[in-house]
Amino acid sequence: MNYPLGIAPFQALPKGLLALLLLTLGCRDEALQPPEPIGGELFARYVAIGNSITAGYQSGGINATLQQQAYPVLLAAAMGTPFNVPLLRDPGCPPPLINLLTGERLGDLPGNFCAYRQLPAPRIINNVAVPGAKVIDVLTNLGEGTSANTLTLLLLGGRTQLEAAAEARPTFVSVWIGNNDVLGAAIAGDPALVTPIDAFRQRYRQMLNQLQAMGVQGGLLIGVANVAVIPHLSPGIAYAQAKQGGAFPPTFNVADNCATTEATALVPFSYAFGELLATALQGQSVTLDCADDPRLLSPEETATIIQTVQEYNAFIQQEAERLGWAYLDPNPILLQLKENGEIPHFPRLTSSEPFGPYFSLDGVHPSSLAHQLIAQEAAAAINAVYGTNLQIPVQSPPAQQLAVVQ
Repeated sequence: MNYPLGIAPFQALPKGLLALLLLTLGCRDEALQPPEPIGGELFARYVAIGNSITAGYQSGGINATLQQQAYPVLLAAAMGTPFNVPLLRDPGCPPPLINLLTGERLGDLPGNFCAYRQLPAPRIINNVAVPGAKVIDVLTNLGEGTSANTLTLLLLGGRTQLEAAAEARPTFVSVWIGNNDVLGAAIAGDPALVTPIDAFRQRYRQMLNQLQAMGVQGGLLIGVANVAVIPHLSPGIAYAQAKQGGAFPPTFNVADNCATTEATALVPFSYAFGELLATALQGQSVTLDCADDPRLLSPEETATIIQTVQEYNAFIQQEAERLGWAYLDPNPILLQLKENGEIPHFPRLTSSEPFGPYFSLDGVHPSSLAHQLIAQEAAAAINAVYGTNLQIPVQSPPAQQLAVVQ
C-alpha cells in the first residue's frame, strides 16, 4: 500500500520491548515532576489551536527552529507549563525561503522537500495547529471544503485538532483560527471564496462546544486578521511608482489606471512577481492592468472582505464574552504597524526585510519578532481577564530569519 509521504501506520512494539518501556515510564521520581504553573491549575495543561501562524510557519516553510519561536511556545514558557510541539526536522517541510526574488530555500532544497518529524515524537501534543487550516478543519479532516494536507498527517497523525487537543486534556486553550477562511479569497482576487458568515459561526460555535466538553477552565480567542493589511498585497499605485523608479524590466508594463482610477486595487505579490515578472524576465511582454485583471482585488472587493472579517470578529468577541474568556483583536496592532511604515506598501527589494521587520519572506506570515509581539499582546489580554501576571521577555530575532534578498 502506498502511504502519503511514504509514512506507514504505527506498528505494534514487540511484547518484551513494550514491557520494558512501561516499566521505565512507571519509575518516576516525584522530584523530577515539573513545578506548578504560574497560573496554578488554570495553566496546568495549555493547548493551542490554529493555523500556520500558530504552528510557526514562516517564509513559505516550517521547521523545528521556527516552530519553537511561535507565540504559543512563548506563552507556555511564561505560564511555566509543559508544552509539546510536533517538531519537524530542519531544514523543514518545506524549508523556508532565504531569498525572496530567486526563491532559494534553506539548504538550497526544492519547495516540495520534506525532512519529516523529529524522533522520538511526544505522545501528547500541546500545539495542535496545522498550516492551511480553516475553522472547518479543526472539526474534521474529511469532506468538501476541508484543507487537510501533508502537514495534517505529519503533525497530528491524521487526527483533527480537536481530537489531538482532547488527548492533552486542556485546562486552558488559545484559539486563532479563521484567517484562511478569507485569505485565499484575497490572494485569488475572488471574494466568493470566503466562508459564509453563517457557516463560520456554526462551525466556530461547534468547536467551542467541543472544547468546553473537555473541561477547559479558560481560554483566549484571537480574532481574524484583516488580510488587506498584509504586505503580500500592495496597491496598484505602488507598482506604478516602482515602474517609474526603474524597478521592473522594459517587458514589465504597468497600465496607467494603476496610478489613477484603480490606484487602490490590491495586487498579490505572488501574482505580480511570481507570474507576471517571471514571464517578463523571459523576454515576453506583460502588463499589470489594475482595472481588468481578475487576480486583483478591486476597492469594492476589498471592502467586502474587510466587512466579512469584521463580522467574523464580532462573533468571536461575542463568544469570548459569553464564555468569560479573553479576546484579542490583532487588527489595531496591524493597522498601527502599517501607519508607522513598519508594514511597507511595496516590498523593499534591496532589504533583508523586504516586507518589514514584522513579516517573513512570504509577506503573509509573521516573523519571529512579530511572534514576540503577538505573545505579549496575548499575555496582556489573558492577564486582564484572569488576573495573572504573564510576562513575555524580549529576545533578539534569530539569524535564520535575517535572510538576504539579492
